[in-house]
Amino acid sequence: MLPEITKLIQLQERDQRIRLLQKELKDIPKHEAAAKAQLAGDLASVEAATLKGKEIEVKIKSVELDIQTRQNSIKRLHDQQFETRKNDEFQALGVEIQRYENDVRSLEDKELEFMEELETAKLVLKDAQAKLAQTQSRVNDELNVLTERFAGVRTRLAEEEAERKTQAAPIDSTVMDLYTRLFSKKPDAAVVPCSHGICGGCHMKVIMGTIQQLRADEVVTQCESCGRILYLVE
Repeated sequence: MLPEITKLIQLQERDQRIRLLQKELKDIPKHEAAAKAQLAGDLASVEAATLKGKEIEVKIKSVELDIQTRQNSIKRLHDQQFETRKNDEFQALGVEIQRYENDVRSLEDKELEFMEELETAKLVLKDAQAKLAQTQSRVNDELNVLTERFAGVRTRLAEEEAERKTQAAPIDSTVMDLYTRLFSKKPDAAVVPCSHGICGGCHMKVIMGTIQQLRADEVVTQCESCGRILYLVE
């Protein structure tokens, strides 16, 4: 095997590690986004429960104002009763007072219903907040792991890239240019074995002239189908 081919195989092993590290580095932000997305449902539940509680509180406030208005009217009517000397007017005022008192009782019943709804809404909110807290804790742990992983991968990548420069330096520039072009286009490898007349990259049968060239072991030989650099394995 040509010395340049041996060097290329070793370099390719490192480049494949670098490629995997680069992919891992690129994928980490996606994992972070996926982790944060876990919070979306729980956040929506907390927001919905909070809004529900506020809506009920507004209803309670409105009922309280209605009750207060009617109680004020009752007081006013009582004052008018106290001042009047006419029996029919007194009775008419009494009817009005009774009507307002009935309204007050009805409103108080409604207020109790709303207060029960509010208590239920508070329990729902409490459960939603507890679930969100659990999810947030889990997501925080995942994000911490991903942050550490990102730092570790970046360090390893920098080390691999530095060692690659040293490893690539002695390789003939023409051969290196060919390898670089091929490796940038091929998802698996630029340098592959040729075994039993079959290219290890595209798995096509190579011509006899290519096999003879490989056996002569004098020049860098490429697969005529895919262009990958070949080395003979028999």
